Amino acid sequence: RLRRRQHDRPGGRRRRPPARGRPHALDDPRDGAQGLRRTPHDRADHDTGRGTLMTQEKVDVVVVGAGATGLSAAHALVQAGRSVVVLEARDRVGGRLWSDTVDGVDLELGGQWVSPDQTALLEMLDTLGLDTFERYREGESVYVGLDGRRSTFTGEQLPVAPEVEEEMERLTARLDELAAAMDPDRPWELPGAEDLDRVTFWAWLQDQTKEPEARDNIAMFIAQAMLTKPAHAFSALQAVLMAASAGSFSHLVDSEFILDKRVVGGLQSVPLRLAERLGDVVRLGVDVEKVTWSRDSVTVRADDLEVSARALVLAVPPTAVSRVRFDPPLPAIQRETRQHQSFGQVIKLHITYD
Repeated sequence: RLRRRQHDRPGGRRRRPPARGRPHALDDPRDGAQGLRRTPHDRADHDTGRGTLMTQEKVDVVVVGAGATGLSAAHALVQAGRSVVVLEARDRVGGRLWSDTVDGVDLELGGQWVSPDQTALLEMLDTLGLDTFERYREGESVYVGLDGRRSTFTGEQLPVAPEVEEEMERLTARLDELAAAMDPDRPWELPGAEDLDRVTFWAWLQDQTKEPEARDNIAMFIAQAMLTKPAHAFSALQAVLMAASAGSFSHLVDSEFILDKRVVGGLQSVPLRLAERLGDVVRLGVDVEKVTWSRDSVTVRADDLEVSARALVLAVPPTAVSRVRFDPPLPAIQRETRQHQSFGQVIKLHITYD
C-alpha cells in the first residue's frame, strides 16, 4: 500500500499520517569497517512551531518523483542494499504513464508502446512479471501530400512519386550512417557533433535536399512523431541521437518495429508494480518545497516532513525543478540548461465505438 498525505477537513491543515514503516536492520557496506548496523528509516517528530509536528527521517537516498525514472532508481537502490524514501507531489505514481478506465473502457492516457530496442524496459517487464500483447493495426492508412490531397494506402510504402521515394531513401541512409557512428550515451563524441548541434534539424534537412516532400516526410518521423515539436525547435544532433537511441533511423520509420507491443493492463503497471514492491517508502501528495545540499549530504523539506540523506535523485521534469528552492542555488550551468530545454506538446485522442 502507498502512503497518502491526509488533510483535516475543517481547516485543510495537513496532519501527519500514521507510521506504517517496517524498520529492519541493514548492513551498510560503507559502515562495514566499523561493523555498524543501522535502521534504514530513522524517524523522529519535532514541533514545527506552527502547531503541527515535523516528521524527520534519515535514509541513504531520497528520490523526488515517483514516475518510471524515480521508481526505477529507487528499486535499483533498494536492490543494492540502500534505504530510500520516494516523494511524489501527485496522488498517484507513474508520471506520464497513466492508465485509467473511462465509461468502462480501459485507456492509456500517457505512453503505451514497447519497442524491441527498449531493452531496459523489456528486462523490467520480465522482472515484474508483466506480459505484453501485439498491437492491432489492420486496414488502410491515410496520407496527405504537400498539395493537401488525401489518399489511402496499405503497407509501409507511402504513395509518393518515385523521385520523392528515392530522395527519402537517400536521406534515411544518411541518417542511418550518422546514427551508427554515434554512441547514444556519449553523443558529443560523434565526429562533427558541434556542427550538428549548431543547426536545427529543419535547416540541416534543407541543406541536404531540395525535394520538399521528402524533406517534410523525413522531418515528420522525428519531429511530430517522436519529439512532438517542430523540426526547427531542436538541433540536428538531437535528431541523430533520437535515431541512435532506436538503433537506426530506419527503425523510427518502420511501424512494424517501433510500434511493436503494449503491456497487458497498461504501461502504468510498471510504476504501479514497482511502488508495490517498494511499499510505504513511497509517499504520495508530498510537494517538495526546499532542498538544502552539500557535497556529502542533502536535506529535503516538504511541509511537515523533512528527510535527510546522503544523496538526492531528482526525477522530475525541469519545469517542476524550478519550483523548488535550493540552498545553495544549483550551479548556473544546470539552471541555464533547464531554461533552454524545449518540450514537445501533443494531444492524445481516444475514440471508442459502440
